[in-house]
Amino acid sequence: MKNLTIAFLTMFLVLSLPMLALSASHGDQDMHKGHEMNMDNAKEKAHDMHKGHDMSGDDFVEAGKDTQDGVVATVKIKTYDEETVNKMKAMGMAATHHVMVFFADEKSGDAIVAGKAALKVKGSGDDSAKPAMLMLMGNGFGTDVNLEGMMITFEIGTKLEDGKKRQFEVGFHNM
Repeated sequence: MKNLTIAFLTMFLVLSLPMLALSASHGDQDMHKGHEMNMDNAKEKAHDMHKGHDMSGDDFVEAGKDTQDGVVATVKIKTYDEETVNKMKAMGMAATHHVMVFFADEKSGDAIVAGKAALKVKGSGDDSAKPAMLMLMGNGFGTDVNLEGMMITFEIGTKLEDGKKRQFEVGFHNM
């Protein structure tokens, strides 16, 4: 239960950062009045923020792909700039990168956007850390991570919409 609470609070903080930046840039003070926003509203607003947002844009680099049991996983990474890293540190988060994983049916190429996925980062400091749950963002699943090492391996465990468990692995050279 404690791990679930910590994961839930971490998810809230991760989702709040873009909303705070968005409100600051647009002068929207209503989002923060009285701190009345409940978690359902936070999830809804975060989901709305990512609607139509191209999570595969120029600021993302493709790390690689892996295919398992008819599903292709494509891993894309965005390196945070110094300003974003500092803002996240101020919030108690040590993320240096944003990782997105896009799943597609191998035959049709259709995006798979239902199910659960988790990411374990190996080769970046503490390999004993537990996997991070990936959150649905647009047509992919994403999370913030701290990548310190040069040779990184992303292990992605899934249980997608077909109910099958799959394990994907993609290597990344962090320069």
